[in-house]
Amino acid sequence: MRSLLLFLCLLGISCSGQKGVPKNNAESSLQNSKEFQLLLTDNYSGVEKSEFQVVRDSKTLKNFFLHINKTRKPGLPIPEVDFSKELLLIYCAGTTVGVGGVELSVVEGPHNIVVAPKKRTPSKKEVANVTTTPFSIYKMPLTLKEISFQQLE
Repeated sequence: MRSLLLFLCLLGISCSGQKGVPKNNAESSLQNSKEFQLLLTDNYSGVEKSEFQVVRDSKTLKNFFLHINKTRKPGLPIPEVDFSKELLLIYCAGTTVGVGGVELSVVEGPHNIVVAPKKRTPSKKEVANVTTTPFSIYKMPLTLKEISFQQLE
């Protein structure tokens, strides 16, 4: 009986010991942390060309929501953000064919942060003849590093 209990304890310890170690630097970056998180995504922004914004104040955020809520009744609520501690990254993908949100990948360097959209592969269930203008809003801690955007090739 004791040997069975000892075996189960060792099995439990050995299984959970492997989870906490990141395999490489990409997995331990800002991308996978709780500091960089998706706040809102939707398929209709009304922005026809791809654009990227870094929002550091509530007035800019309010203007963005005034634009995307023009045709919505009721409109999307403006998220509560403490701009003394956080900033927002807004990416509008422009006019795209298909339904689905857009995701950003973030690479943090010593003096800058590079943000780029991830390539999206449409699913088999996706309607191919639907045109959308998706957008995503991400929240991250306030930083003095330069934030740049890199378009997909």
